[in-house]
Amino acid sequence: DNTSSVTIASPASLGADRTVTLPDADVTLVSGTIVNTPSLKAVRGSAQAIADSASTVVIFDTEIYDTDSAYDDSTGIFTVPSGKGGKYWFGVTGGYSTSADISDVNFWLSKNDQTAISATAGLAIGIDVHHNGTETTNQAQQVSGCFSLAAGDTMRVYTWHNYGSSRNTAQGGRMTFSGFRISL
Repeated sequence: DNTSSVTIASPASLGADRTVTLPDADVTLVSGTIVNTPSLKAVRGSAQAIADSASTVVIFDTEIYDTDSAYDDSTGIFTVPSGKGGKYWFGVTGGYSTSADISDVNFWLSKNDQTAISATAGLAIGIDVHHNGTETTNQAQQVSGCFSLAAGDTMRVYTWHNYGSSRNTAQGGRMTFSGFRISL
């Protein structure tokens, strides 16, 4: 069957050159160390205008790296590649570039297009920042969390604000989306 596995008791049992010969090319050999891929890091190359009171996908349009070409920088969507399901960590850091007083700002990591911060098991992890006052400095948020993802599942970042009019996101290193697989 295709689910068989072989455990090698000791690296010394492999011989002096530590080589194992497999019967065909369709066998995958996994060592004791798992590389955390797929992985991605993307930033906003320029500010993105976000309309007032509208849940909006933040499109991180500049890829720093994307090991498996799983992130689409034109839509802001990461799609788990075939055979790459597992537990993943994702994080977003960012905010709005504005000199206006902040009221409510939400950022959330969305699995399979969950369009609101929700208690629905495993679909969204987010933060809601509420501030009353006259402080007009830029505000920043950071959200991170783990998700169980299967091939074809998607991740994206949503934001929402109620400044009263359209506002621009931060950009560059002040607006980042990162993620990687942490286990099978």
